[in-house]
Amino acid sequence: MRNAFVADDFVIASQNDLEAALTAMALAHRMVFFAGLPGVGKSLFIRELASVAHDMGRAVHFLQWDVVRPSFESQAILDRCPEHDGVTHPLVRMAIGQWAREAVFRWHRAHANSPSILIGEVPLIGNRLIELVQVRADDAEPLLAGPDTLFVTPVPSVTVRAAIERARERTFANPAHPRESADAPPGLLQQIWLDTRALAVEIGAAAPVTGAPALFDPQAYAAVYSHLLRHRNAAAAMVNAPLTQNRSVYDLEVEATDIVPTDDETAELLMRLEREYTAEEIEHKVSRWFQST
Repeated sequence: MRNAFVADDFVIASQNDLEAALTAMALAHRMVFFAGLPGVGKSLFIRELASVAHDMGRAVHFLQWDVVRPSFESQAILDRCPEHDGVTHPLVRMAIGQWAREAVFRWHRAHANSPSILIGEVPLIGNRLIELVQVRADDAEPLLAGPDTLFVTPVPSVTVRAAIERARERTFANPAHPRESADAPPGLLQQIWLDTRALAVEIGAAAPVTGAPALFDPQAYAAVYSHLLRHRNAAAAMVNAPLTQNRSVYDLEVEATDIVPTDDETAELLMRLEREYTAEEIEHKVSRWFQST
Protein backbone atom coordinates (compact mmCIF):
# COMPACT_ATOMS: atom_id res chain seq x y z
CA MET A 1 0.00 0.00 0.00
CA ARG A 2 1.35 3.43 -0.89
CA ASN A 3 1.80 6.01 1.83
CA ALA A 4 -0.43 9.04 2.29
CA PHE A 5 1.97 11.55 0.75
CA VAL A 6 2.13 10.32 -2.86
CA ALA A 7 3.04 13.22 -5.12
CA ASP A 8 1.45 13.97 -8.47
CA ASP A 9 3.29 13.06 -11.65
CA PHE A 10 4.22 16.06 -13.79
CA VAL A 11 5.22 16.88 -17.36
CA ILE A 12 8.45 18.56 -18.47
CA ALA A 13 7.89 20.01 -21.95
CA SER A 14 10.29 22.96 -21.76
CA GLN A 15 13.17 24.43 -19.79
CA ASN A 16 10.64 26.60 -17.95
CA ASP A 17 8.74 23.49 -16.85
CA LEU A 18 11.96 22.02 -15.50
CA GLU A 19 12.82 25.17 -13.57
CA ALA A 20 9.32 25.37 -12.08
CA ALA A 21 9.38 21.72 -11.00
CA LEU A 22 12.83 22.00 -9.43
CA THR A 23 11.87 25.18 -7.61
CA ALA A 24 8.87 23.41 -6.11
CA MET A 25 11.08 20.50 -5.02
CA ALA A 26 13.64 22.79 -3.41
CA LEU A 27 10.94 24.71 -1.55
CA ALA A 28 9.05 21.68 -0.24
CA HIS A 29 11.59 18.97 0.56
CA ARG A 30 14.70 18.30 2.62
CA MET A 31 15.68 15.21 0.64
CA VAL A 32 15.11 14.56 -3.05
CA PHE A 33 16.21 11.29 -4.66
CA PHE A 34 16.22 10.79 -8.42
CA ALA A 35 15.50 7.16 -9.28
CA GLY A 36 15.89 5.44 -12.60
CA LEU A 37 18.04 3.69 -15.16
CA PRO A 38 21.21 5.08 -16.68
CA GLY A 39 20.38 7.29 -19.64
CA VAL A 40 17.10 8.86 -18.50
CA GLY A 41 18.35 12.28 -17.37
CA LYS A 42 18.92 11.81 -13.63
CA SER A 43 22.28 13.61 -13.64
CA LEU A 44 20.81 16.67 -15.36
CA PHE A 45 18.00 16.87 -12.80
CA ILE A 46 20.52 16.53 -9.97
CA ARG A 47 22.76 19.27 -11.32
CA GLU A 48 19.91 21.69 -11.94
CA LEU A 49 18.24 21.06 -8.57
CA ALA A 50 21.57 21.71 -6.85
CA SER A 51 21.77 25.06 -8.61
CA VAL A 52 18.20 26.02 -7.69
CA ALA A 53 18.64 25.03 -4.04
CA HIS A 54 21.96 26.86 -3.80
CA ASP A 55 20.34 30.03 -5.13
CA MET A 56 17.79 29.72 -2.31
CA GLY A 57 20.63 29.74 0.21
CA ARG A 58 20.50 26.02 0.95
CA ALA A 59 23.70 24.05 1.48
CA VAL A 60 23.74 21.15 -0.99
CA HIS A 61 24.74 17.59 -0.12
CA PHE A 62 24.84 14.62 -2.50
CA LEU A 63 24.36 10.90 -1.99
CA GLN A 64 25.01 9.16 -5.32
CA TRP A 65 25.53 5.51 -6.20
CA ASP A 66 28.33 6.24 -8.67
CA VAL A 67 30.18 8.39 -6.14
CA VAL A 68 29.76 6.07 -3.14
CA ARG A 69 30.60 2.83 -4.97
CA PRO A 70 34.37 3.50 -5.39
CA SER A 71 34.71 3.71 -1.59
CA PHE A 72 33.77 0.02 -1.52
CA GLU A 73 36.13 -0.90 -4.36
CA SER A 74 39.60 -0.70 -2.88
CA GLN A 75 41.95 -3.40 -4.13
CA ALA A 76 41.64 -5.23 -0.84
CA ILE A 77 37.83 -5.31 -1.13
CA LEU A 78 37.93 -6.29 -4.82
CA ASP A 79 40.26 -9.18 -3.97
CA ARG A 80 37.55 -10.50 -1.60
CA CYS A 81 34.54 -9.34 -3.61
CA PRO A 82 35.51 -9.22 -7.29
CA GLU A 83 33.29 -7.79 -9.98
CA HIS A 84 31.79 -10.27 -12.44
CA ASP A 85 31.48 -9.04 -16.04
CA GLY A 86 31.66 -5.48 -14.73
CA VAL A 87 28.84 -6.02 -12.20
CA THR A 88 29.44 -5.04 -8.59
CA HIS A 89 29.69 -7.98 -6.18
CA PRO A 90 26.43 -8.79 -4.29
CA LEU A 91 28.04 -8.22 -0.87
CA VAL A 92 29.24 -4.78 -1.95
CA ARG A 93 25.80 -3.84 -3.33
CA MET A 94 24.17 -4.89 -0.07
CA ALA A 95 26.77 -3.03 1.99
CA ILE A 96 26.33 0.21 0.04
CA GLY A 97 22.59 0.09 0.54
CA GLN A 98 22.85 -0.57 4.26
CA TRP A 99 25.42 2.21 4.63
CA ALA A 100 23.15 4.60 2.71
CA ARG A 101 20.22 4.11 5.09
CA GLU A 102 22.46 4.81 8.05
CA ALA A 103 24.01 7.79 6.25
CA VAL A 104 20.59 9.32 5.59
CA PHE A 105 19.75 9.25 9.29
CA ARG A 106 23.15 10.65 10.28
CA TRP A 107 22.75 13.46 7.74
CA HIS A 108 19.30 14.29 9.06
CA ARG A 109 20.51 14.39 12.64
CA ALA A 110 23.58 16.52 11.77
CA HIS A 111 21.56 19.06 9.75
CA ALA A 112 18.26 19.05 11.60
CA ASN A 113 18.48 22.77 12.36
CA SER A 114 19.83 23.95 9.01
CA PRO A 115 18.24 24.59 5.59
CA SER A 116 20.51 22.00 3.96
CA ILE A 117 19.17 19.73 1.22
CA LEU A 118 20.22 16.17 0.43
CA ILE A 119 20.00 15.25 -3.26
CA GLY A 120 20.42 11.60 -4.17
CA GLU A 121 20.84 9.35 -7.20
CA VAL A 122 19.33 5.90 -6.74
CA PRO A 123 19.33 3.49 -9.72
CA LEU A 124 17.45 0.77 -7.73
CA ILE A 125 17.72 -1.68 -10.64
CA GLY A 126 19.84 -4.70 -9.73
CA ASN A 127 19.91 -3.92 -5.98
CA ARG A 128 21.63 -0.55 -6.36
CA LEU A 129 20.43 1.38 -3.29
CA ILE A 130 17.17 -0.56 -3.28
CA GLU A 131 17.45 -0.52 0.52
CA LEU A 132 16.35 3.15 0.51
CA VAL A 133 12.87 2.18 -0.72
CA GLN A 134 12.38 -0.92 1.40
CA VAL A 135 10.17 -0.62 4.46
CA ARG A 136 12.34 -1.31 7.50
CA ALA A 137 11.99 -0.83 11.24
CA ASP A 138 14.89 1.56 11.71
CA ASP A 139 15.57 5.24 12.38
CA ALA A 140 15.75 6.07 8.67
CA GLU A 141 12.29 4.75 7.75
CA PRO A 142 10.21 7.71 9.03
CA LEU A 143 12.50 10.07 7.10
CA LEU A 144 12.49 8.09 3.86
CA ALA A 145 8.71 7.52 3.95
CA GLY A 146 7.72 10.98 5.14
CA PRO A 147 6.55 14.08 3.26
CA ASP A 148 9.90 15.87 3.58
CA THR A 149 11.45 13.31 1.22
CA LEU A 150 10.57 13.00 -2.47
CA PHE A 151 11.61 10.31 -4.96
CA VAL A 152 11.44 11.45 -8.59
CA THR A 153 11.73 9.19 -11.64
CA PRO A 154 12.62 11.07 -14.84
CA VAL A 155 10.74 9.32 -17.67
CA PRO A 156 11.93 10.45 -21.10
CA SER A 157 9.73 10.12 -24.16
CA VAL A 158 10.93 7.81 -26.92
CA THR A 159 12.35 10.84 -28.77
CA VAL A 160 14.11 12.22 -25.70
CA ARG A 161 15.51 8.80 -24.79
CA ALA A 162 16.95 8.49 -28.31
CA ALA A 163 18.57 11.92 -27.95
CA ILE A 164 20.07 10.89 -24.59
CA GLU A 165 21.45 7.70 -26.14
CA ARG A 166 23.06 9.67 -28.98
CA ALA A 167 24.60 12.05 -26.46
CA ARG A 168 25.85 9.08 -24.42
CA GLU A 169 27.58 7.70 -27.52
CA ARG A 170 29.38 11.03 -28.02
CA THR A 171 30.42 11.54 -24.41
CA PHE A 172 31.47 7.91 -23.95
CA ALA A 173 33.71 8.13 -27.02
CA ASN A 174 35.04 11.59 -26.13
CA PRO A 175 34.38 12.38 -22.45
CA ALA A 176 34.38 16.03 -21.46
CA HIS A 177 34.27 15.17 -17.73
CA PRO A 178 36.03 12.34 -15.83
CA ARG A 179 32.73 10.82 -14.72
CA GLU A 180 31.52 10.49 -18.32
CA SER A 181 34.15 7.84 -18.97
CA ALA A 182 32.65 5.76 -16.14
CA ASP A 183 29.08 5.97 -17.49
CA ALA A 184 27.34 2.81 -18.63
CA PRO A 185 28.36 2.26 -22.29
CA PRO A 186 25.65 2.64 -24.95
CA GLY A 187 25.28 -1.12 -25.47
CA LEU A 188 24.70 -1.68 -21.76
CA LEU A 189 21.90 0.92 -21.75
CA GLN A 190 19.88 -1.30 -24.07
CA GLN A 191 20.49 -4.44 -22.02
CA ILE A 192 19.46 -2.71 -18.79
CA TRP A 193 16.30 -1.49 -20.48
CA LEU A 194 15.47 -5.02 -21.65
CA ASP A 195 15.96 -6.30 -18.10
CA THR A 196 13.64 -3.56 -16.85
CA ARG A 197 11.01 -4.34 -19.47
CA ALA A 198 11.05 -7.97 -18.31
CA LEU A 199 10.11 -6.66 -14.87
CA ALA A 200 7.27 -4.68 -16.44
CA VAL A 201 6.00 -7.93 -17.94
CA GLU A 202 6.28 -9.59 -14.52
CA ILE A 203 3.99 -6.99 -12.89
CA GLY A 204 1.56 -6.94 -15.83
CA ALA A 205 2.57 -3.50 -17.13
CA ALA A 206 3.76 -4.76 -20.53
CA ALA A 207 3.10 -7.69 -22.82
CA PRO A 208 5.81 -10.22 -23.70
CA VAL A 209 7.45 -9.69 -27.08
CA THR A 210 9.13 -12.08 -29.45
CA GLY A 211 11.60 -11.44 -32.21
CA ALA A 212 13.42 -8.08 -32.24
CA PRO A 213 14.38 -6.51 -28.90
CA ALA A 214 11.65 -4.28 -27.47
CA LEU A 215 12.05 -0.54 -27.99
CA PHE A 216 12.08 1.84 -25.03
CA ASP A 217 8.56 2.16 -23.62
CA PRO A 218 8.06 5.11 -21.25
CA GLN A 219 4.83 3.72 -19.80
CA ALA A 220 6.33 0.32 -18.99
CA TYR A 221 9.43 1.96 -17.56
CA ALA A 222 7.39 4.34 -15.39
CA ALA A 223 5.26 1.43 -14.15
CA VAL A 224 8.30 -0.50 -12.92
CA TYR A 225 9.60 2.45 -10.93
CA SER A 226 6.15 3.29 -9.61
CA HIS A 227 6.02 -0.27 -8.32
CA LEU A 228 9.44 0.01 -6.70
CA LEU A 229 8.54 3.35 -5.09
CA ARG A 230 5.05 2.45 -3.93
CA HIS A 231 6.04 2.87 -0.26
CA ARG A 232 7.55 6.30 -0.82
CA ASN A 233 6.43 9.84 -1.62
CA ALA A 234 7.12 9.51 -5.33
CA ALA A 235 6.41 11.14 -8.67
CA ALA A 236 7.30 10.58 -12.29
CA ALA A 237 8.66 13.48 -14.33
CA MET A 238 7.46 12.86 -17.89
CA VAL A 239 10.14 14.53 -20.02
CA ASN A 240 8.56 15.21 -23.40
CA ALA A 241 11.13 17.57 -24.92
CA PRO A 242 14.95 17.60 -25.01
CA LEU A 243 16.39 19.91 -22.36
CA THR A 244 19.09 22.48 -23.02
CA GLN A 245 22.63 21.12 -22.73
CA ASN A 246 25.65 23.38 -23.02
CA ARG A 247 28.04 21.48 -20.76
CA SER A 248 28.50 18.09 -19.14
CA VAL A 249 25.69 17.05 -16.81
CA TYR A 250 28.42 16.49 -14.22
CA ASP A 251 29.72 20.07 -14.35
CA LEU A 252 28.42 21.77 -11.22
CA GLU A 253 28.48 25.55 -10.89
CA VAL A 254 27.76 25.50 -7.16
CA GLU A 255 29.54 24.12 -4.12
CA ALA A 256 28.24 20.76 -2.94
CA THR A 257 29.35 18.11 -0.45
CA ASP A 258 29.39 14.43 -1.35
CA ILE A 259 28.43 12.03 1.43
CA VAL A 260 30.78 9.05 1.23
CA PRO A 261 31.81 6.36 3.72
CA THR A 262 35.14 6.30 5.48
CA ASP A 263 37.51 3.36 5.07
CA ASP A 264 36.65 2.25 8.60
CA GLU A 265 32.93 2.35 7.83
CA THR A 266 33.29 0.22 4.70
CA ALA A 267 35.50 -2.35 6.45
CA GLU A 268 33.22 -2.59 9.51
CA LEU A 269 30.06 -2.90 7.43
CA LEU A 270 31.44 -5.61 5.16
CA MET A 271 32.63 -7.62 8.17
CA ARG A 272 29.27 -7.18 9.89
CA LEU A 273 27.34 -8.47 6.88
CA GLU A 274 29.72 -11.42 6.49
CA ARG A 275 29.07 -12.32 10.14
CA GLU A 276 25.30 -12.06 9.74
CA TYR A 277 24.89 -13.85 6.40
CA THR A 278 26.50 -16.65 4.45
CA ALA A 279 27.68 -15.97 0.90
CA GLU A 280 24.73 -18.00 -0.39
CA GLU A 281 22.26 -15.96 1.68
CA ILE A 282 23.69 -12.70 0.38
CA GLU A 283 23.54 -13.92 -3.20
CA HIS A 284 19.92 -15.00 -2.71
CA LYS A 285 18.82 -11.74 -1.08
CA VAL A 286 20.44 -9.58 -3.74
CA SER A 287 19.14 -11.72 -6.61
CA ARG A 288 15.59 -11.20 -5.28
CA TRP A 289 15.91 -7.42 -5.04
CA PHE A 290 12.75 -6.78 -7.11
CA GLN A 291 10.64 -8.96 -4.82
CA SER A 292 12.07 -7.32 -1.69
CA THR A 293 10.33 -3.95 -1.97
